[in-house]
Amino acid sequence: MTAEKMPLSRSAIIREISDSPLKINLMELGFLPGKKITLDHTAPGGGPMAFRMEDTLLALRKSEAALIQIQLL
Repeated sequence: MTAEKMPLSRSAIIREISDSPLKINLMELGFLPGKKITLDHTAPGGGPMAFRMEDTLLALRKSEAALIQIQLL
């Protein structure tokens, strides 16, 4: 499953980041395998998604969230 399909308010563990030109950028933001993320908010109409990672809230486009392979907790 990818992070773009996560249900609201659910937590997951990142398993891997798919190969893409954005992979390094996502990893620099802290989206690393083994980290726990929680989906806090989604914008209406398929807009950005806000993920909480530890004490940080980060917004990603759906296309970016689709690169993050997760396992729901």
